[in-house]
Amino acid sequence: TSSTTISSVDELISFATSTSSTSSSPPPTDWATPIDTSELSKVLKGGVVLVAHPDKFCADFSSSSSSNNKKPSSALLSKFGLTLPPPAELGPDRRADLLPVLVITGCLPSNGCHALLMNRRTGYLIGDIERNQQQDDNDNSNEPAIPPQLGAFMIQPLWFGGTHAGGEYYGSSNGLDMLHICPTVADATKLTDDGLYWGGDPAQAQEAMNDPSLDQVMTGFDFKFFVQKTRWLPSQLEKEIKDGTWILASVSKEVLFKSRDRLGIKRAKPLWTEIMELLGGEYKDIRDQLYGEKE
Repeated sequence: TSSTTISSVDELISFATSTSSTSSSPPPTDWATPIDTSELSKVLKGGVVLVAHPDKFCADFSSSSSSNNKKPSSALLSKFGLTLPPPAELGPDRRADLLPVLVITGCLPSNGCHALLMNRRTGYLIGDIERNQQQDDNDNSNEPAIPPQLGAFMIQPLWFGGTHAGGEYYGSSNGLDMLHICPTVADATKLTDDGLYWGGDPAQAQEAMNDPSLDQVMTGFDFKFFVQKTRWLPSQLEKEIKDGTWILASVSKEVLFKSRDRLGIKRAKPLWTEIMELLGGEYKDIRDQLYGEKE
């Protein structure tokens, strides 16, 4: 028998959880690991996450490992919808929100790489697109209004995937790209071992998310929709990585799909910030420097 003395309910709960979790605790779902870039041709593929280095985006940031004091490239900034480097006056969270985080959706030597920007909302919902399309159809027809085609996704945000036209890679008629964690969506490409998918028909996805073979209940929040995407010409992304513009990482789907809406006093952690913290080590030091917490 144990000689541990428990004097309160709180201590009892603490003792029970500590003893039971040692052998049966599930693996963490929030994780990120750095990717070795010594052989880029082998690691540049769908599912890899690109995390912006502040050196290349913030005019006042200079890490100890960087000898490059040039101003951020206006071409690089405009590629992600930025007209100026994010200034310190915005505060660290807002600056981190503006530092691009992308998921690569494909790379081909002849066509270059394409990716989706994960942390830039357009301010619109999928329902707004549906309503606009219906209004256009109604203006040109006397027929009754057509029911929404994407009813399950009406309240989902529409994300800004980049500055190039998107949607054509899986035959989408509405120009949208779709990232999701639903394995029963037809014609979707599996990007990561932990179950991140790209593509498929959003209309068919509404049926797929209710497939009885699924291990978990799917909702509209398990899907992200993007207008436009980010592209690089052949070898262009490789040059940017070698120049220190991007940190490469594997990131869990739970981190990528975590809601980051800011309601009341509870402030969600920016995606860039959480990934850098999970990467740890030198990457955590970069995060701390941006937040003014580096000793």
